[in-house]
Amino acid sequence: MMYDFEPLVYRVASISKLFWQEYLNYFEDARMMLRVGTSKLFAFPSFTLEVFHRLYYESEPEELDSLPPEGAWATRLHQEFSQLVGFDTLVEQCQGNQLAAGLATVEYCRQVYERLPPPMPRFPNPQQYRDLIKQLKHQPEVTPSQVFDRILTSPQTTSPTGWPLPKRRQQKEREQWLRQMIEDSGDRSPELIQLLQQEGKQAVWQAQQYANSLDETQVRQMLRAALNAADEKLSEASGWLEMLGLSWGNEMGGERSVSSAEKMALAQKIASNTKLKQIAVVAGRLQSFAERKRRSQALNAFGEITTIELGDNLSRLLPSELQKLSTSDLFPLFALSYYDRSLLQYKTRGKEKQCKGPLVVCLDSSGSMDGLPDTWAKAVTAVLGQIARREGRHLRIIHFATRVCRVDDFPPHHHDFSRLLESMLAFYNGGGTAWEPALLSATECIEGKQQFKQADIVMVTDGKCDVKREFIEQLKIRKQQLEFNIYGVLIGGAGERQMKQFCDRIWVVRDLMSDVEIEELFLL
Repeated sequence: MMYDFEPLVYRVASISKLFWQEYLNYFEDARMMLRVGTSKLFAFPSFTLEVFHRLYYESEPEELDSLPPEGAWATRLHQEFSQLVGFDTLVEQCQGNQLAAGLATVEYCRQVYERLPPPMPRFPNPQQYRDLIKQLKHQPEVTPSQVFDRILTSPQTTSPTGWPLPKRRQQKEREQWLRQMIEDSGDRSPELIQLLQQEGKQAVWQAQQYANSLDETQVRQMLRAALNAADEKLSEASGWLEMLGLSWGNEMGGERSVSSAEKMALAQKIASNTKLKQIAVVAGRLQSFAERKRRSQALNAFGEITTIELGDNLSRLLPSELQKLSTSDLFPLFALSYYDRSLLQYKTRGKEKQCKGPLVVCLDSSGSMDGLPDTWAKAVTAVLGQIARREGRHLRIIHFATRVCRVDDFPPHHHDFSRLLESMLAFYNGGGTAWEPALLSATECIEGKQQFKQADIVMVTDGKCDVKREFIEQLKIRKQQLEFNIYGVLIGGAGERQMKQFCDRIWVVRDLMSDVEIEELFLL
């Protein structure tokens, strides 16, 4: 069987190629994955593009152009990939979403090149022979040594055997190989083309032998592990965006849409920063808890009695049901009704806070907050930011230690997500804690700006400090005049007595892994 070693031109779906290239431009780890994978297996770039194409479109998209013969290994993997349990679920998460499809592709392909055994012995890349033959055929009247004069002096990253070379060896080995081929052909183009074709056929045969040597069971196990890793990566990255109040979809971010490109840039910032990833993990846990609490707020609130219903809420039982507890003969009937949730109880309509105002979060940046307390405090702030953005409320973040160090404003419908990430990273490691400067800054903005009317101030701190009596008296007067509230989140418990002097309510958090202690905070 004869092979045509003309260069192969891959005509891929333009949208897949464009989106995949755009994704690679944003993520350095994706470009690194592509470089490392290509050094191990030829046709790896086309393999990654095909994976992206299959994830970005429906479960059975029209395939891109066929791979060259040396890509037989990739063809086998694509066939197995589509048959895996969980493939359709992964496609559902990625379909039509550039960021999700890109992240899943990178993680999946990284697992493939790390787990797929390298070809032994290493075979040369057949594409190099196609390129050389093309150059010879385009200039048949010129001798090979003249055609390859520029090639002999141009640096290459791999040897003819396909192995990456140290820079000092690249040019020398490449030159020796080409000169030997020219010498064997007598510096005649037809003879050299014939030699190159023979070398190319041998390289293709070796590539196909490698593909045939792959164990079917091992391939399936490897692809299942790669698919699971891609799914976990999407779950992790989803938490990154949720920290900002975003999702995979092209939802509207207030008055403007948040594009895939912007989300990719934000995800890149979080992916490249350990602290932001830690904040995202904690924020995800808190956000899930906050959503459950906010959904149950109206249902569980004790407000106006509307009618009677069946249930098992002991705090709302009718007197006739409570009487059953006083008689031993009726207790079994009470217990059965309780088990069946058929006790007579009052149905109430909860009363929610109306006219929710802006949120002003004062974040302690003193030295004692360094580490987990700061990460936890930033996660709480992120969840409050999600609530503010969803409800169209202004968010202001005030970083303080012994003074106000930084102030960030996020108006409703105009969130600057990059600035929010910068605010999450900001930490000034001040030597001490002073609440007065932060409270003064917060009350001054409420007093001076109409959009901060009826705001809620939330101070998150672990510090203990004294507040002057004169300042507290002035603060109380301002609270009455401007109609705002102050809430304290105190890590550790030190300073509770001092905070009670000016806070409407305090949540004392002694265990940063417990979310129940601050459940009411997310109802502000």
